[in-house]
Amino acid sequence: MEYSIVVLAAGYSHRFGTDKRLASIHGEPMILRTLQTALDAADKFDHAAVQVVLRARDSVLANGLKKLPVKVIHAPVWPVSIGTSLAHVVEQLQRSGANPKAVLVCLGDMPFVEPETLTTLMQAAEEDRICVPVCAGTRGYPISIGRKYLSALSRLRNTGMEKVLRIFADAVVDVEVADPAINCDINRPDDFHAAMRPDLFGKIFASPDTVPDAPIPSPSE
Repeated sequence: MEYSIVVLAAGYSHRFGTDKRLASIHGEPMILRTLQTALDAADKFDHAAVQVVLRARDSVLANGLKKLPVKVIHAPVWPVSIGTSLAHVVEQLQRSGANPKAVLVCLGDMPFVEPETLTTLMQAAEEDRICVPVCAGTRGYPISIGRKYLSALSRLRNTGMEKVLRIFADAVVDVEVADPAINCDINRPDDFHAAMRPDLFGKIFASPDTVPDAPIPSPSE
């Protein structure tokens, strides 16, 4: 496996009020749309695999994903965080003998990111590089983390991606993309309704207001 595309979907949607992973986007659950984007990007490479991280006790959704060519990984019961999920994925990869060149970290609540954006980040990936997409001067997701830093991730269970970027700032490379959806994460019902409102160009989402140099979006909940 040269590339691992990891979709983080182990949060509890506290701010959304219901399980946002199942929110309908033109008749399709959000999580399926996000996973299909990851699969479309993986198809562009000879050695790429998709993993999805679900809650510790999430058998119903796990069963619903059985027909997709993705590996389901269940996060630990506690704590629930992006750091815990990533550390667990790295441990699972190492136990299986996989040593990908890079892990592309995607959020399950960002279903409008274009497959081409994932492809661009994977093409820019290097073992000693952390690639962050930038659109209109603002960083977002997904983020590609090179092999050199994967072992360190397994020790950063209780931290967020912002801290990872600070710790390894010298390795961070901004990758320009023409995809405002890298900043369109859905945390609250208002986010969802705004995202589903077509913009002037007919896109199926309207990107939220962003501020140049703003921090990357919060992890999904």
